Amino acid sequence: MGQQKYDLADVLNVPKWEAVQDWLAKLTGTAIITVDYKGTPITKHSLCTDFCKIIRANPVSRKRCYKCDALAGLEAVRLNRPYIYLCHCGIVDVACPVTVDDRYLGAVMFGQVRIPEGDPEGKVERLVSEISSFQPESEQARQDLLELYKRIPEMDFARIEDVAGLIDSIVQYTVSRYVDNQVKNLTYEWMLRNMESAAGEHRLPRPGSPIRELPPSAPPAEDEPPLPVLKSSALYPAVLYVENHLGEPISMQEMADLCNLSSSYFSRLFTREAGEGFKDYVNRRKVELAKDRLRNTSISIAQIADDLSFSDSSYFVKTFKKFEGITPSVYRRHKYR
Repeated sequence: MGQQKYDLADVLNVPKWEAVQDWLAKLTGTAIITVDYKGTPITKHSLCTDFCKIIRANPVSRKRCYKCDALAGLEAVRLNRPYIYLCHCGIVDVACPVTVDDRYLGAVMFGQVRIPEGDPEGKVERLVSEISSFQPESEQARQDLLELYKRIPEMDFARIEDVAGLIDSIVQYTVSRYVDNQVKNLTYEWMLRNMESAAGEHRLPRPGSPIRELPPSAPPAEDEPPLPVLKSSALYPAVLYVENHLGEPISMQEMADLCNLSSSYFSRLFTREAGEGFKDYVNRRKVELAKDRLRNTSISIAQIADDLSFSDSSYFVKTFKKFEGITPSVYRRHKYR
């Protein structure tokens, strides 16, 4: 099953996020803009300085601004924290990455400040080697631009770090709320479908297959097992998430967080209600999906293992044999249509 696609504009809800940006910019005294992974803005600029307005109005300098934003976002993802740096004009900016399911979507950029001379902690690296090539047409314009540069507000490095922590926390909270709401919406859709279904058993369809109603007398299909927990269970959001994300890595800690449970209690509760450990349940469901592909497609075993996010083919073969008693290749020889 392919991984779910996320759109940065949807995750942050741009109209509402721009209002948040404006308030944060006003309260922190920094300029804020949100960009995608290419460095292209998806929001307006909140509290942009007059100096940066001129720089971004020039086509050449604007491209370098985008390049800095894109590279800074990637560096923030690599470091797994906000990244503080000097842009191509020598101004301090900060990138707070926006990631969903370990996929980098973009970054919330803030800054357009200068660190006071003599700040012992204010040693910030320059992100790109080239300096802005923007040159005003006249000497007067150059002097005016220099004056605007001097008006860029100063901020202690410690204060910049505090603002970075605040904005990053708000970003992470916003993203987590979006993901939680997505799962809740999926849960609600499943509840509606099951209420409308005439089938007495609550069944989840094979991932990737259309949902269909079964008559009351029809037994569950072999590859469509009943849910291991009741819908009233605290574990239901995790089970639903697993069924819709079998092509992705799924950690127990993430599912425990999704259910607002500690990982240890989640593990015990899952074993008690589902009759097997969480890891075994996830691997068994992945094997069920792999069996369908082995029967009905000619996709290579290595590709199936990769599609289901197994670390490597040998681990997939070992897991498959644990549940089926035979290797994937033997299963395919006997079952391939």
